[in-house]
Amino acid sequence: MNKRLSFFGLLSGVVLTCLPADSTRVVEQPYEAATVVSVDRFQPVSNYLGENPADAPLRAREYSYDIGIRLACNIYVGRYESAINYLPSAFARNQIVDVRLQKHILYVSLPDSDWDVKMGIVSRRRVRDESCAAP
Repeated sequence: MNKRLSFFGLLSGVVLTCLPADSTRVVEQPYEAATVVSVDRFQPVSNYLGENPADAPLRAREYSYDIGIRLACNIYVGRYESAINYLPSAFARNQIVDVRLQKHILYVSLPDSDWDVKMGIVSRRRVRDESCAAP
């Protein structure tokens, strides 16, 4: 039994080392220039139905903003959340930012720092104007 188990372990190790390393690599999308089109403070709605507001459950002290970013002919609204009341200056209307899309996440590269802001995409809509008309 021990010989079979050790042989199986050795065989598994050989197979794993022979697999190509590129099979597990994730290809990231490149950054693209986009424009900030809106910045709105997000206030979660309370679902408390009682009579006395003092009895309502406490709310988390988290500051949230819905940031509208136009990328090509789409406007993505991402939710920026911060533990402190701080909104980077790059999130101002008509500012150009570098963004990268990945499924339901929007990564924004801030120009004055080395880190990316990760925002969940709340909504997406297509821009309807002459520059985005279907051919």
